[in-house]
Amino acid sequence: MATTRNATATVERDYVRLLIPALIAVGVFAIIPLIGMFALSLTDYNLVEGWSGKIGFHNFFKLMDDRRFIDSVYVLAALSGFGVTFQVIIGTAVAVGLQKIVANWKIARGLFLVPYAVPHIAVALIWLSMFTPTLSPINSFFEVFGITVPAMLTTKNGAIAAIVIADTWATYPFVMLLILAALNGISSDLDEAAALDGANRVKTFIYITLPLLMPALLMVTLFRFIDSLKHFPLIFVMTKGGPGRSTQVTNFYAYVQTFQNSNVAYGASIAVFLFVFAAVVSFYVARLNARISDA
Repeated sequence: MATTRNATATVERDYVRLLIPALIAVGVFAIIPLIGMFALSLTDYNLVEGWSGKIGFHNFFKLMDDRRFIDSVYVLAALSGFGVTFQVIIGTAVAVGLQKIVANWKIARGLFLVPYAVPHIAVALIWLSMFTPTLSPINSFFEVFGITVPAMLTTKNGAIAAIVIADTWATYPFVMLLILAALNGISSDLDEAAALDGANRVKTFIYITLPLLMPALLMVTLFRFIDSLKHFPLIFVMTKGGPGRSTQVTNFYAYVQTFQNSNVAYGASIAVFLFVFAAVVSFYVARLNARISDA
């Protein structure tokens, strides 16, 4: 028994030693900056005027009366809501289709993963050219038939739609990979049993496959939602927050306050709001996922 306890203690110490580099990295690159951001949000530090010594939650109270901040939250909700919905639907549909292509799966995987390998700045430049009338091959194609395509980036709804399309194209492969992994974990015996009972593929998917996919769908939706809070590269390159402020999401507004208006502390308070919001949503989605898994 003593030998077993000593061996277990040795293994535990080895695990702790292996975790130390990761813990140091998390502390240096995540925990310390987060604490610094929260501390900065409690001040009134300005790049031009400096810090007056004031400390408190005044920046967070100011957020509640800031119309531009409230509008940015609405824009973020629209972009995240539409974007994540389309990404999950398209990614799931592609995953279900690819699962049936057993022989050509490796080739298909490579083709469908190409958009996910493209950096966000490059994605933004690609779709900026696609939605610029003088550069777009789409416009050139329709002009052959005498059809004039409106410039999407010049209107509020068009600009939002353009960002959703670009973001969906670039990130649906992530959803596809996770859902495909979940599909491969579902026993084929269930499909065969449903087929013997006379169920077609649609009914089998709705009543058997989809319920089993719910934990994976919830988690991938959560991952994509958190990532959708970082729309900055697409918006910065494609619209600059315009037309007007119609695509100025919350993190872009934090950039404006911090680097254009020099209100560093106020920009930090916006970033803290986003972090707390994402943490609260993650907590409730994780609880919901646990309930579904236990059911």
